[in-house]
Amino acid sequence: MARSEMPLGFIAFWKHTDTWYAESEAKKAEFQKELEGIFEEYKDKGIKMYGEFDCCWSSEWRYFTFWEVPNLELLEELMAKLAEIGDINMYHSQHHYVGRKVK
Repeated sequence: MARSEMPLGFIAFWKHTDTWYAESEAKKAEFQKELEGIFEEYKDKGIKMYGEFDCCWSSEWRYFTFWEVPNLELLEELMAKLAEIGDINMYHSQHHYVGRKVK
């Protein structure tokens, strides 16, 4: 398999913003439902999501997640949808890393 055909690893570290804490419980529930729907859509498109992990005891971040993504275009498409609903930078402050699988 050519290097450019190898999947990408994606890791995101995040914590809730003040906007999240100020939001109503109903709005948070609505957001979570929309977020889960997007995640299901992209799992069906081939993204492997390995859960959410609490890392507050070992870093400045509250959580992290790790995904394996078939290609960069799919990741960019997903990130655009997440930004659209407020996941990125409205409700969550985030830091992302992306790398190509080598072995």
